[in-house]
Amino acid sequence: MDRSVQVWSSPGTMGFIKGRVALYAILRAMGIGAGDEVVVPGFTCVIVAAAIKYTGARPVYYDINPLSLQGDPDLAALAITERTRAVLIQHNYGTPAPFGHLGPICSAKGISIIEDCAHAMGASVGGQPVGLMGDAAFASLQWSKPTTTGLGGIARINRPDLTLKLEQVVGEDFSEPSVIKSIYLGVLSAAYRAWYRPSWYWSAQSVYRWAGKKGLIQGSSSIGELESKTMPIGYRETFGSVRSKSLKMALSDLPRVLGHRRNIHSLYRKYLKNEIAWLPPEEDSDVCGAALRFPMLVENRSELLNAARRSRIEIGDWFNAPLHPAGCPPEVFDYEAGMCPIAEAASSRVINLPTHQHTSPDVAQKTVEFVKVHGEFSKGIEWASQV
Repeated sequence: MDRSVQVWSSPGTMGFIKGRVALYAILRAMGIGAGDEVVVPGFTCVIVAAAIKYTGARPVYYDINPLSLQGDPDLAALAITERTRAVLIQHNYGTPAPFGHLGPICSAKGISIIEDCAHAMGASVGGQPVGLMGDAAFASLQWSKPTTTGLGGIARINRPDLTLKLEQVVGEDFSEPSVIKSIYLGVLSAAYRAWYRPSWYWSAQSVYRWAGKKGLIQGSSSIGELESKTMPIGYRETFGSVRSKSLKMALSDLPRVLGHRRNIHSLYRKYLKNEIAWLPPEEDSDVCGAALRFPMLVENRSELLNAARRSRIEIGDWFNAPLHPAGCPPEVFDYEAGMCPIAEAASSRVINLPTHQHTSPDVAQKTVEFVKVHGEFSKGIEWASQV
């Protein structure tokens, strides 16, 4: 079995309704609660901070490296206090994030390391898959992730004592989704795989968000989840036995999916090399990313995205705020303006290009040509010098 599959399907893993729920379960298994702190990068989705808040703990944010858009491990180390119980390492856009000296620092202080592999299932460093480098990890199987079951997530535990605690937490406080909900999610996932096309991106996004707000479909996030530190009803659910076959199928298909994504990612780099000031750093020889998205920085993001909508070109905007999506009340999740200035500057500039199975080489070339025409790029070698 491919190691990128094995790490998420071997003993020590457990499926949940969403990746964020897997994180919440991991935090509970670690005994994290009121009065504790979890150090997390300030360039993430608000649902990560929400999962921390649901335990009663407090997220403490650290900034990103301007050249990689990954969390800066040195800044994470500086954010550690006597209340810190865990540090979260997040692999943005499918590229493994550096640990720096966090391993020995956290080990000496009895602090757990949790990997956020939502963007990076299948990525590796020196042949070691992400998900095996900390005490625990979680991944997402939501629509936009490396491989999908529609909605879903996985917790990965690398310490035997935590495995037993996770099983206890789930057994006492979690339930399976109903059969009807499981079948419904399976139908949505099958429809997405069969019918989605990049030219439908903007229309599909608008309809999906509208229907989710109205409760007509199972959205990725509820309004309450994005705006309140109170846990939504029905949050604590496992993946469910009804859809267990779909989970196995998605994981078995991961190597093929990664091959396609990496090919499209390399085409973007080929088409854009020497064209713009900032590109994702080229991977070292021992790093193999999951190529979930190809991030870029532009000075006219709003105008570019509006033009993309009109032209039916798929371009993403995450993370469009230090706590994505923009418009969520950051103070509810303990984030204040100025905490992570590089992340704040990046989130006003970053876009990302698709690599999913419906992105053909022709679509990739058309997308690049569009960005070249409509994008305004920083002139400096290091965009962060403008911050």
